[in-house]
Amino acid sequence: MDRQLYREQLDTLRQVPLRTAAADSDAFAAFTAHDYGRRRRLHPDVAWEDACSAYAFAAASHVQHAGRLDLDTELALEDDWERLRGDAGPAWPVTRTLLREAWRWLDEHGPLPARMH
Repeated sequence: MDRQLYREQLDTLRQVPLRTAAADSDAFAAFTAHDYGRRRRLHPDVAWEDACSAYAFAAASHVQHAGRLDLDTELALEDDWERLRGDAGPAWPVTRTLLREAWRWLDEHGPLPARMH
């Protein structure tokens, strides 16, 4: 997983309020806001800030795994997620759902480049 990309995406998503993200020029931020809006009815206990960490994790892990989510990859990702999230962020089953949708979007739109500072 690209930790720099994770931190960059997490910072970007958390700085943009949910309603603004949907109209943002950052296509990935707009996607996450739309996807979260659809999913929060199923997972009302997952706050936007927590979902941001799952979406950032998806963006940071997509290239390394080429968007393939076989059993071995899923187990490795679950371990990475549990270490990364600590006591915060959604549980793995919710994160896996958000990750799958984000990977699907990234497959269609291309990977996110790391930002240059």
